[in-house]
This record gives sequence, C-alpha cells and structure tokens, in this order.
Amino acid sequence: MGSKAPATNLLLTTKPSEAALSVQLHPLVLLTISDYITRHISRQQLGPIIGSILGRQHGRSLTLEHAYECKTGEGDGGVVLDREWFDERLEQYKDVHKAPALDLVGIFMLGPTQGPSDIHLRFIKEVQKLTSTDSVMLLLFHPEQVDQLQGGKLPITLYESVKEQEGGDVETKFRELGFEVETGDAEMIGVDFVATGAGVASAVPRGDSNTATSAAESSSKEKKTKGKGKTKETDGGANGAVAAGILSPEDEELIASLTAKSNAIKMLHQRLSLIRSYLNSQPSSYLTDATSKEPAPDSTNHTLLRSINAMLSRLPLLASPSAPSAAGLSPATAADKEKEDVHLTSLLSALTRSISETQVLSSKFNIVAREKAVKERSPFAGSGGGMNKGGGRLGFGEDGLLSGGDSGGY
Repeated sequence: MGSKAPATNLLLTTKPSEAALSVQLHPLVLLTISDYITRHISRQQLGPIIGSILGRQHGRSLTLEHAYECKTGEGDGGVVLDREWFDERLEQYKDVHKAPALDLVGIFMLGPTQGPSDIHLRFIKEVQKLTSTDSVMLLLFHPEQVDQLQGGKLPITLYESVKEQEGGDVETKFRELGFEVETGDAEMIGVDFVATGAGVASAVPRGDSNTATSAAESSSKEKKTKGKGKTKETDGGANGAVAAGILSPEDEELIASLTAKSNAIKMLHQRLSLIRSYLNSQPSSYLTDATSKEPAPDSTNHTLLRSINAMLSRLPLLASPSAPSAAGLSPATAADKEKEDVHLTSLLSALTRSISETQVLSSKFNIVAREKAVKERSPFAGSGGGMNKGGGRLGFGEDGLLSGGDSGGY
C-alpha cells in the first residue's frame, strides 16, 4: 500500500453506470475509521488497516451507517482475513442491529488518491467470497490529504465494485461514486463526545512503559537500601511523572470540564456579539427615538427583533437576586423582617382555618339540600298523609275508611 499507483489505473472502469446509485454516509463510519487509524498508528501495530462497513440497500439506494475493524492473519498469499473471527463478528453485529436490519455493504482501507491497487482488489474478492455477494463497496481513506483539504472536504473516496468481461474473462473493476453525509441523533452525540474529549487526548510512546517499569524497580531497590531518602525519592518520582506529561484521570476530567465551560462561554460571547452587531446595524426606530419619523425599512426582520426583546425580558427572571446577609442588616430592619414573618404566618393560619370552615359548611349545605329534595319527591311526606286529587290532604276517619280534606275527596 506504500507504493504509488500508476498514472492510469487499470482497475478503474471507464464505462458509465446504467442507473445512478444514491449513497448516504453517516458520520459514525468516519469516526470509527479515524479512531481505528489513530490507534493503529499510535500503538505501532503491523499489518494493513481494514474494516467492514454495515448499512442497508434498497434497490439503488444505499446507506453506510456503522463500521468496525477486522482481524487479519498470515495466509498462503500474504495477509488475509481471519475467516472464523470475521464470520463471528459479522453475526454479532447483525444480531445487535436487527431493527432496522443491517448487512455488510463494503470495506474500508487506506489507499492513494489514484485509486485502488492490487491489494484492495484481493481483499474485495476475499470479502465477496466470505459473504457470497458481489455488491461490496470500497471506501479508501487518503492519509496524505488530511492536512491539505480545506472547505469541509473529506479525504475519502468511495468505489463500487463491478464485473466486466474483457476477452473471455470476467474481471472485477471499480467505479467511483458520489455520496452525501447524513446526520442523525446518534451521530450528533458521537461528534459532541469527540469534540469535548479530544482536547485531553494524549499519546504515550510504546517504549515508555518499559522505561517506567525499570525506573520503578530501581527506585524501589534504592528505597530498601537507603531508607531515610524515601520522601525525596517519592517527590522526585511525582515530579518526573508530571514532567512526563501524564495526567491522572481526575485531572483529565477536570481539564475536560473546564474546556467545555470555556467553549460554552466563547460561544455565548460570539452569539452576544452577533446580536449586538445586528442591532447596531438597524436604523433608529420610533420605539426608542421619539423624534424619529422614518418608518422601518421593508427588510426589517420583526420576528427576530421580537425574539431578541423576549430574551432580554427573560434575563432578569433567570438571574437570582442577591439577598442581603443577615449580618449586614440594621436592628430596625431585622425587627421589621421578623414582624413581617409573624404576620405572614398568622395570615396563612387564618386562611387555612377559613378554608376548613368553608369545607364543613359546604358539606352541611349539601346534606340539607339533599334531604329537602328527597322530601319534595316523596308522595306521603308530612305528618297527616299525602295529597289527594283535589288538593286536600288524605286521612283515615273514625270508621276506618280513607277520607279527604276540606276540598273534597273520594
């Protein structure tokens, strides 16, 4: 992969695609590739950088959503993928990402800007054989373009593997594809984590661990022999650790927190400066200048001005008032405060008692009203019996027969 590709790459096809392929690339794939390359180089690991990309394909629409590194080993033709590890890890990712279901759609590797080389073609054919599919894409990351690109461009190129027949043989070639970056909630969380945590990231050389171990062993031996020089040696070791630039997890967390707060303050200052510049650019208004008779221009954004006014109105409510300390109050003021507290307590007690009495009175009124309604609906209510058809009261005579009142009866 270190050798340069020829000027005319024979692995790139010149035939145009019959149907355009729409590709959406998610930032999680880029974060995974960047993290893997950084760890691979920092740990001085050997072997090629290769990983799998998971996504979904619906016709000519393709998404690249997740990625992970692949394990390699020595084979007959050189470096090859570990088949058992590859199959097991792919099944694990499929089990995790079931809704929506994801599948392997491509691989990523390092490569030159001229295009794929023979080693890329060999790994593509190997992945096609392992997955029993021909539609495997290739994402090449160009490390030489990391410090050169500007304007938000990415140092990557996406290729589609196609089958072409030349002579009597069928060969695999690559066709360059365009892509769009699709951002979701998970990607925003990942990007925010990288942005806040990258400020405290530090790479420790691989040989420092052995050096530190040998230094610790020699220090312990000196402590056993000398005895009295224990404090000085401990201080020297601590100073050496600080001088080496190795921070404790607590210090890293504190630095990350302070960095996040500093970034938030800078962003707030920038936005306030922007609002102030916008307000200064506006013409004088009759709301602030009584002598101005010029109407507001048509380009005035009244919605934005109302939002700024509402924000300024809410600021006094968000800021908590600074309460005076008890030690700084005069005796008369302190007595008035205590008197106000006593009066407030008595008012609350009277209000609570009035509410309780109102509830009792309401309950009694409901009971009386319900009993009155029951008596009015009863046909035999009263002490002398019920009402007859003539309007008089019904009663029983001396002979035991039912008789009416003054207005007549039966």
